[in-house]
Amino acid sequence: MKRLATAPHRLYFFLGAVSVFILFFWWWLQLQHPQTMAIPLHALLMPLGVFPLFILGFTFTAGPKWLAVSADDDYFLLHGATYFCGLLLAMLAASLGLSPLRSSGFALMLCAWLAVTWRWAGLIKRSTVPDKKHAITILLAMCGGACALAATLMWSCGWTDAWIVARQCAFFGFLLPVFLTVCHRMLPFFSGNIIKPYVVWRPYWLLLAWLSGCGLLVISGSLQWHWLEAGTATAMSLSFIYTSWRWGLLRSMANRLLAMLHLSFAWLAIVFALQAAGAYGVSVGSAPVHALALGFMGTMLVAFVSRVTYGHSGRPLQASGLLWGIYLGLHIAALLRILGSLLSYSFLITVSATAWLALLACWIAMMLPIYLKARADGQAG
Repeated sequence: MKRLATAPHRLYFFLGAVSVFILFFWWWLQLQHPQTMAIPLHALLMPLGVFPLFILGFTFTAGPKWLAVSADDDYFLLHGATYFCGLLLAMLAASLGLSPLRSSGFALMLCAWLAVTWRWAGLIKRSTVPDKKHAITILLAMCGGACALAATLMWSCGWTDAWIVARQCAFFGFLLPVFLTVCHRMLPFFSGNIIKPYVVWRPYWLLLAWLSGCGLLVISGSLQWHWLEAGTATAMSLSFIYTSWRWGLLRSMANRLLAMLHLSFAWLAIVFALQAAGAYGVSVGSAPVHALALGFMGTMLVAFVSRVTYGHSGRPLQASGLLWGIYLGLHIAALLRILGSLLSYSFLITVSATAWLALLACWIAMMLPIYLKARADGQAG
């Protein structure tokens, strides 16, 4: 277990993987008793439980290199453990119907998140590199995460109107901006290392347009301004179609590990087409949010964490047949969940949840041992 203290990504990815399994197993159990399902809690606990620890693992591993600063300290141990314990407390208390204890769990998560946000801001302040745009964007998104957790805490304490604010902030003020920022910086970089010839295209105006769209979606969703949501989602869907083409989606198929990143990114065009359709009055149910959470974020999590894990453990940057199969299976499971919403077939939702749990358990079993072992190439980290 001492290996987890040697690098931020080891601890955060390990705790993140454990959290993913616990949360998906918890929700799978919830689906077995639909009459008592905690749907409002599910809509907040899953995004705020599944993704943040992985985000921290990447940010505090790659981020200091972006900023050319040293981050050699053990703060990540305290922050990671606090967030993880808060998550477990909130989930356990919710399962037992202990609302005050549930709120304590969310309060712990918020405190831990404020601490890591402050830590990240400190690294940006210390840095002297001329280009800090991606780092600052992630900082702003982390502030959005703090807002999401604060709103979640208020909802848990009884302010019911805070739920929609918490959900909108979690997805469009926090998670999506982080994912888009990392994709904007890393997908062209990874592609340029493998696809030859390749012209790196990642204008900052594109990232600014995406982030502006996220902000408009937070506002339109919170205030139920469907006209604004429809126009914004339509524009974003078209932008993602064009970006997938410019970034070389078809050419990436020659390398499985790279293709995983591009295929996940391609989901965004579907996500916002569904959201636009819903805003225009088409009955889509929860299909847009599950296309975003599972189709894009869920599969991108597996793709990106696998890529970073292999790279920082000294292993070959190649996707095995097993990893490739798990990854494609998650896409199918995501499609089943979306069809379940579109067709109102509850059995498809259960099938999808079962598939996600089984496939993620296999992926986690592949990843966890890596964080507990020395690098395969003998280097430190």
